[in-house]
Amino acid sequence: MDLSPRKKSNSSTPPTPKRLRPSIRLDTVNPNDFLKYDFIYCCEQCSHFSPSTEKCTLGYPQEPHRRETNLKTYHLNGKMAFCRFLEID
Repeated sequence: MDLSPRKKSNSSTPPTPKRLRPSIRLDTVNPNDFLKYDFIYCCEQCSHFSPSTEKCTLGYPQEPHRRETNLKTYHLNGKMAFCRFLEID
């Protein structure tokens, strides 16, 4: 068994850079549940959303969580982006 350190290969491809920020997590939603229950799933339904400025009062990105964007994503792949700080009135 060879326990010597491996030498790096001389490949011409540079290493893949790490992500600077995490991506939005999408959760799978059962279509029967989506039709049966009244889901709270978008910024417009949240207590932290300011309708006058159309921004989250906590400073979180709202674009993936907006109603139109979230419904479009759901219809394309059956998943939704639920904000982890969503609060209802």
